[in-house]
Amino acid sequence: MDALKSLFEEFDLAAFLPDVASALGWVESTLRVLVMAGPLLLLGFGMLFLLAPPKEANYGLGFRCWWGMASLEAWQFTQRLAGLVWSAMGVGLTFIMALICNAFRRMDPMVMVWCAFWCLIAELVLILASWIFINVKLYHRFDRWGFRRDEEE
Repeated sequence: MDALKSLFEEFDLAAFLPDVASALGWVESTLRVLVMAGPLLLLGFGMLFLLAPPKEANYGLGFRCWWGMASLEAWQFTQRLAGLVWSAMGVGLTFIMALICNAFRRMDPMVMVWCAFWCLIAELVLILASWIFINVKLYHRFDRWGFRRDEEE
């Protein structure tokens, strides 16, 4: 029994727990990746749609919507417009989110989590707004069969 007691006297439970600083570093790194993923994906897809857009309407890759898939002209206009909008948003958001991620080091952990949460919500709202903008622009430019609307209307 004394041997068992002496064994547990040297046992340190805290040695098995992660260091608080390393755990917070892991949380900070994860939040940085989450916050920066959206803008970098927007920038990547925007550049893809600008530089190498899909040639024909398809259900695999491209900005797909009813008006954009109706004709080849509408499809090409859709890809170009989506590429411009998403590239501009990607550049702007990458810069802004990089500044916010740089400030994570000086934040309290819960403030950092909430800041990352609101950054992700803002990214989603901006992506939704860009999707609505592109669809409205296409609706005004093309009819549902993919023909250009008259400029006089």
